[in-house]
Amino acid sequence: MLGLHNLFSHDGFYATAESSRARALAATTLLLLGFGGCAQDAWRANPNFSAFLNRVESNCGTARIGELTVSQLMNPGSPQSSAYFLDLTSRLDSGQVSVDEYVLGVAGTFNTERDSAGIRCIVAQKTQ
Repeated sequence: MLGLHNLFSHDGFYATAESSRARALAATTLLLLGFGGCAQDAWRANPNFSAFLNRVESNCGTARIGELTVSQLMNPGSPQSSAYFLDLTSRLDSGQVSVDEYVLGVAGTFNTERDSAGIRCIVAQKTQ
């Protein structure tokens, strides 16, 4: 039977840390090369998306998605901001994902109910 010192040996730690670094580097490379799957308008100026985000911020900013508010998820200066949330919201606005796909993605990622106030509010802005 292995002792605890064998389970937590420096060799095992370094191997795990090295493989974690390699995976992070590979993911970063894919994102930089454009294989990350982000909606194009999430990263460049788009007046229609900007108008949609302004409506969402104005009408839904204080609404909650799980433990966070919509404003916290949208604000790049917030430690709780989420590039995934903005990307998925961009995809909703552009029609690249359905309302059902959006709701499932946000609810699953931020551990909230599908009919949470924040999600309902954002979806309502899409129909305006």
